[in-house]
Amino acid sequence: MKKLGYLMMILAAMLVGAGCGKQDNDAAKSSSQKTVITSRKYTTAQLQKRYVALADAVVTPLNLATYKQPAGVIKKAAASGEKKVAKVALELADNDSEPALTKALKAYAEAANQTLKMLSGTDQAAFNAASKEFFSQCQSLGQQYFGGQLPQSVVTFSKRSQAAAKASEAGSSSQGSTGKAAGTTESSK
Repeated sequence: MKKLGYLMMILAAMLVGAGCGKQDNDAAKSSSQKTVITSRKYTTAQLQKRYVALADAVVTPLNLATYKQPAGVIKKAAASGEKKVAKVALELADNDSEPALTKALKAYAEAANQTLKMLSGTDQAAFNAASKEFFSQCQSLGQQYFGGQLPQSVVTFSKRSQAAAKASEAGSSSQGSTGKAAGTTESSK
């Protein structure tokens, strides 16, 4: 009986020791998984998808602003756009291929983020400068890396903006001095 008691104690000690060792290994595995550095090698086509995603993230809230949606709706869309931009920027940070294009896309992501932040703010001049920089980089990237192709959202937004500017210009020139008075009334609202 004593031998059986000793044997049970030895087995229990071995099981406890093996269990603790397993926990240590699990802890080591989980901590090593948290510190794994990943690198990616995106193709030009995959990078172009990120280029388009960045453009879409900015143009969506700009469309809402163009259609004079409530400020809360625009701010919510801008915040959503900022999250999308941050996600793409994080993906680009891990990219090891196409270094020049990746660097340009990182700068483009920063311009996109600035535009979205300024859209939610009250400084019109800062927003104008940020959006001008964003669209300039968009056009430059499209010409230099993607065969002159611009994201469809940017093309549509630009066409609509140009049409609205022409319509506004035509409307104000046909109204003469009455148009100026009406314009003054509109801006004072």
